[in-house]
Amino acid sequence: MVERFRSSFSVLLATTIASFLTSFTTSSITIALPTMATEFRVSLADVNWVANIFLLAVASTVLVVGRVSDWLGRERVFTLGTALFAVASVAIVLSSSYELVLAFRFLQGVASSMITGTAVAILSDALPRERRGMGIGINVTAVYLGLSLGPLAGGYMTAYLGWRSIFILKTAIALLSLAIAALYLGMGRGFAPRPSIFTALLEAIAVVLVIYGTSAIGTLHGLLTAVSGWALLITWLFIEYRKPQLLHTSMFRRGFLSANTAALLNYSATYALTILLSSYLQKIRNFTPSEAGLILTAQPVAQAMLSPVGGMLADRYNPSALASIGMAVIAVGITSLTPISRETMVTHIIYSLVLLGIGFAFFASPNATAIMNMSPREAYGTATSLLATMRSLGQALSTSIITAVMNMQKDLLTAIKTSLTIYIALSIAGVVLSLMAKQSTEHSKS
Repeated sequence: MVERFRSSFSVLLATTIASFLTSFTTSSITIALPTMATEFRVSLADVNWVANIFLLAVASTVLVVGRVSDWLGRERVFTLGTALFAVASVAIVLSSSYELVLAFRFLQGVASSMITGTAVAILSDALPRERRGMGIGINVTAVYLGLSLGPLAGGYMTAYLGWRSIFILKTAIALLSLAIAALYLGMGRGFAPRPSIFTALLEAIAVVLVIYGTSAIGTLHGLLTAVSGWALLITWLFIEYRKPQLLHTSMFRRGFLSANTAALLNYSATYALTILLSSYLQKIRNFTPSEAGLILTAQPVAQAMLSPVGGMLADRYNPSALASIGMAVIAVGITSLTPISRETMVTHIIYSLVLLGIGFAFFASPNATAIMNMSPREAYGTATSLLATMRSLGQALSTSIITAVMNMQKDLLTAIKTSLTIYIALSIAGVVLSLMAKQSTEHSKS
């Protein structure tokens, strides 16, 4: 009994550290971008690809990685991904050109997908069903801690130690997770057959086209690219439905699709809110970057504090029902921001951010728990990776929405309000889909 507890704790520790690492990587680099632009003599627009290419790599590979992990073994893929992340981080530290940084950031994104696409699956396999929600809740807490600490730590380290120090820290964290994984994770084979290379490439290309096209949706080229990407993605889903290669047959059930689409809408409606509010606080209210960053930590701190509670409640109650409540709270939180003006009190913004954090806590962990509960054991890796794909794609679409709106509406405050209206509509649609997942779960139990 003691040995089993020790093993479960070690698995939780290794996967939680790695999950913290991936989210910390996403949030910490944004503060360092202006400094990197100066060093490599590129524009601020171009240097954004240091962040974007990481997200592009994750979104286009995580589902394929998850399916491969079901074939080769999740622990093997997770351990290899953690090692690759450390190698890529060292390579970025040693890079002398902008092009090399981009190449190794893409590699780091692939490594991140190997971690993201397997961590929750390994947890779900290692923990009994009655403790699964708590484990996922702790894992999600680590993700939000990474998001919370990233801007603060990234800003401090960039200012006093240089931007490369961020990647030295990431290397150390990756090596810690790797050491625990090597000692305590089994390296057995997977349960699923070998995946199809054709369908894997089709899905990856479709996601790349969707993300790249949406980033330039205001141009004819961008529009045609995005439409082609969505058409290719629908074609891939049809092929998978007829003869599953990357996905499992259970993933075409209404409840499973509803929960994943709700996750896509959730991240599409919320991911870029920090970008909007950061622009508002700095450009309209004249706060310093450090002051704006401190205000914006209200949301992830609330998420980190309450995510374990959401996970534990998901073990006792219908997780899809909790996710619906969380999504509804998010919709209320976004709505509370719509009266925003040049005179809006900072305390009002903080209250809205806390409300959003509460909504996140009661959506993310329960929604992930619902998805894993609807998945057969042999498809845990694929289920986790599909959810990660929805998250990454949603993050990219969320950013693309504000980019498109800001290009059409030059007044920043007007663009913020228009974007918030779009996000409210997306979050309401997410509530509906979460309720559909709840109904499907209740129907399957009966």
